[in-house]
Amino acid sequence: MGTNEEGEVSNSDEATQNQTGKDDPKSLDAGEKASDEKKTPTIQFLTGMKADLAARIPLYFDDWKCPRSPMKVLNSTWFVFVVQLIPALIFAELLDKQTEGRLAVAEVILSAGLISVIYALLAGQPLVLLGITGPVAILLGKSYRLAEDYDAEYFTFFWWLCMWAALLHMLSAMLGIVNFVWFISPFSTQIFEFFIASSFIFQSIRDLVKDIHFQEEENEERSAAYASLLIGLMTFYICWTLHFAETWPHFTRQFRTFCTSYNMLIALVVMTALSYLPGVAQDSNSRVGIKRVEIRRIPWDWLPTTEPGIEPRPWISNPLDGIDVRGIFGALFPAFMLYLLFFIDHNISSIMTQAPKYNLKKPPSYHWDFFVLGLTIIPCGIMGIPPGSGLIPEAPLHSRSLCTRTYKTINGVRREVFSDCEEQRWSAMGQALLMFASLSVIVIISWIPVGCLFGIFLYLGVDAMHGNEIWERINLMFMYAKKRPPIPVVAKTSSWRVVQHYTAIQFGLAIVTFSIAQFATWGYVFPALIALYVPVRSFIVSRLFSPEDLQHLDPSGESEEDYHDEQREYNHCEGDVDDADAFHGFSEFRTKGVDHDATDLRKRQSAAPAEE
Repeated sequence: MGTNEEGEVSNSDEATQNQTGKDDPKSLDAGEKASDEKKTPTIQFLTGMKADLAARIPLYFDDWKCPRSPMKVLNSTWFVFVVQLIPALIFAELLDKQTEGRLAVAEVILSAGLISVIYALLAGQPLVLLGITGPVAILLGKSYRLAEDYDAEYFTFFWWLCMWAALLHMLSAMLGIVNFVWFISPFSTQIFEFFIASSFIFQSIRDLVKDIHFQEEENEERSAAYASLLIGLMTFYICWTLHFAETWPHFTRQFRTFCTSYNMLIALVVMTALSYLPGVAQDSNSRVGIKRVEIRRIPWDWLPTTEPGIEPRPWISNPLDGIDVRGIFGALFPAFMLYLLFFIDHNISSIMTQAPKYNLKKPPSYHWDFFVLGLTIIPCGIMGIPPGSGLIPEAPLHSRSLCTRTYKTINGVRREVFSDCEEQRWSAMGQALLMFASLSVIVIISWIPVGCLFGIFLYLGVDAMHGNEIWERINLMFMYAKKRPPIPVVAKTSSWRVVQHYTAIQFGLAIVTFSIAQFATWGYVFPALIALYVPVRSFIVSRLFSPEDLQHLDPSGESEEDYHDEQREYNHCEGDVDDADAFHGFSEFRTKGVDHDATDLRKRQSAAPAEE
């Protein structure tokens, strides 16, 4: 075994052993049988929650002990704060527009801090980070007009929406319905990711160009709109360039890692500074000034967002003020949509955060954590702030940032290997408190051009699309057959026409979801569509394609390492680990080897010495 200057380890014996185990049909059959047994859901009252609490309560005080590496925890705290804050500002801008200023920057940041504190204190697995996600912003924005349909006050209607959603979460956790998450396969998550990426790209471009008013001959806002468009495109360019900094042949690894990790912050700072160049109109309230993030009260006085001169609403909403029985039960439908969204979004985030590659030593807590997620929704409804769920990719990146990382060459491929993860609660609590601290300097946020945020929004959409396997297969369709990389979906399926048909089904479902969510007045039903695609895969798609083809088209039994190997092949990375490991979206979701409960963890840990 040898080590190079970058900490890369070459281990041919380990490579041979891994390859032998990977190709052993007996081990594959055994693994598939074990996976099938674990994926059989059972509904048992409180059984899952009791098991989670029995496994995690003895470790609670250990989670609060001084970390072995305080600097690693401090660095992780700052990192996850930055990567959560910037997308939160984007989604706050979307909610501000769609809810007529009722849910704005202050409410979003306050919510991110509050729910994160509750989750860090009560959750079984504190490595999962909560926050406001893009799908939540879309759902709350599309359901905003429902209160008017029921002749109800918005925040009273919102109160009942959150209470119904919280109740559904807690009942699901108590009944063990969380077990059904193991039925979700890449078929559904790839469609979900394609829908999210398409929505982000569409909304960012729409908001960057809509103020240009192409059909009007003269418009005073056009110069400012062009400036915002240029700022947005330059912000996107910086983000996208730095996204691949770790693959650069120049500079030190530390510098390249810093550029990749903080690409959004670097782009935001650079373009905000450039927007203050002399000669640029600065009055964002005028028709010719660059539009910036609107903070209606500076300095913020810890009151709900309202227009200047208007008395703010109280933080505590009265659940019976301005609503009748019809409105109370009418809030149940959007609450069910929110529940479906969080069921998928949060549990996938939790599974990815506890992926086998991170080698976590403490057990998962899926049932209890989903119950705690329901608890976090209650104060959101009372205060009139948006609820949040597990974040992707921020939560998996949180685990990654707390691990010691080395590089091993296995089968000629450099792999990133994780060990010694700091499993504690301080980093999650620290980033939550930093969210509260950012509210005290909210004037700095008001300096940011709106074009910067939508440029980063475009980057998030393109980044999600870049690693999406539906998009990759569409690209392969336009590629000369002999030039296609020898990834399993190309080399091991029965015919290329099968791949085309499967991709067409996924693409069609994604476009239907996108069209309904963006253009239909009842677009808030899109979580039901995403949930519907799980039985569609089980009962319809399974009849249209052979099991042998589905093994490669919908690789639910594939590991994350296999996924990254395919990404290397697709992107012609020639074994460079950094580019392949840049993807942390829904397409990376794999359940192979994931611990379902404390029993699975003990089995894996007891088997580890034997494998070594």
